[in-house]
Amino acid sequence: MKKLIAFIMSVCAIAASAAENVTIIYAWSPADPMANYARSMAQEANKMQDKYVFLVDTKPGAGNTIAANYVKATPNTILFTSSAFWIRPELYPNESYNTSDFKQFMPFCTGPVAISSIKYKSWDEVPKDKPLNIGVSGLGVTTHLISLQLVDKYPQLQPIPFKSAADSFLGMISGNLDFTVGFISEADAWAKDKSTKVQSHVLGITGPKTIHTYKPLASSGFNSVLKLLDVPHNMVVPVSTPDAKVKEWRSILVKAVQTKPVLDTFKSDMCEPLVLKDSEQDAWFTEQHQKWKRLATGVKLQ
Repeated sequence: MKKLIAFIMSVCAIAASAAENVTIIYAWSPADPMANYARSMAQEANKMQDKYVFLVDTKPGAGNTIAANYVKATPNTILFTSSAFWIRPELYPNESYNTSDFKQFMPFCTGPVAISSIKYKSWDEVPKDKPLNIGVSGLGVTTHLISLQLVDKYPQLQPIPFKSAADSFLGMISGNLDFTVGFISEADAWAKDKSTKVQSHVLGITGPKTIHTYKPLASSGFNSVLKLLDVPHNMVVPVSTPDAKVKEWRSILVKAVQTKPVLDTFKSDMCEPLVLKDSEQDAWFTEQHQKWKRLATGVKLQ
């Protein structure tokens, strides 16, 4: 009996050691709500099968450039990013990466981001005759692009880069920033928490429609282009990744994305699930690339 148990244990050990690691590299802080998407996704994917072990790591900095260059050079990695993937090379072509070094893996949700503040409850309170600042999750990323749309109305507004939306939000909560651009769930939690003296106020969101009580920025007199700036969350892989692996990993993660734990993480940020067929991936990639290139073209950096 002891020999049988030992044999079973050895077989299990061999099976476990045979599992291949695949690391999902999140491009910003592990404290970001979007990092929860990655962790939840990996956890559900690992429950479904034992051929691969999906791990999550973070490589924040330089507007997702550090993460992108790491993934490009590292086998069995997936870059977990957003529309920032296409924006950064357009605004900082000499300090980033080449999108042609990557190929589409899969998008999973798309949703708005919020402008929030602890100093101002509405745009009517915001002065136009004094310096203001707004935190963004790096230069040349979606939050930066969004902040620049506000400068037309508030020319004295200065974007301040952080490594992540979470770091930017903490800067705002601490009183060092007038505004921040980031995830709705963070702003929403601080807005509803009556146990703290510090409360955030959501002054508007990207996208074309009101969600709950949060109104689109375009309805408050800002550039109508903000209706187009909902953020798609997406994953890409190096072009060197074999297509067979891409297809296999994707089939696992697509199923993971449709589980309740993962959908619940999306829901907190009002991120609508986006699941595409294999045949739709490349066309979506090209469409998004063209869209964000167009939106970034002609943007004047301060």
